Amino acid sequence: MPDPANVGARLRPIERVVMRLHDEGCSLADIGKKVGKKPGTVTRIMRMTGYKEDLPDQASNSHALRPVERVVLRLRDRGETYSQIGNRLARSGRRVQFIESLAEFKQSD
Repeated sequence: MPDPANVGARLRPIERVVMRLHDEGCSLADIGKKVGKKPGTVTRIMRMTGYKEDLPDQASNSHALRPVERVVLRLRDRGETYSQIGNRLARSGRRVQFIESLAEFKQSD
């Protein structure tokens, strides 16, 4: 389990605000109103924050996967195409394929 203080340092300001409001018990609609986002966007922010929270401490392992590599592998395991993942991550399908190959290379060490 990563150190919560270390995780917070990796979050963007809006992610910290959303998580703080969620921890205080605010509904998705209330959080959305306070940060100027739709409830669906708040949900996506929380989901991506979850991706960041379960990352290993990269200082302890030089071959640890980067966040984008973990996300790409997870989405490929779910059956999404390179193009679909690229649309989600604002990258080309070829770049996603390259990221996947790097992640698989790191895991083979």
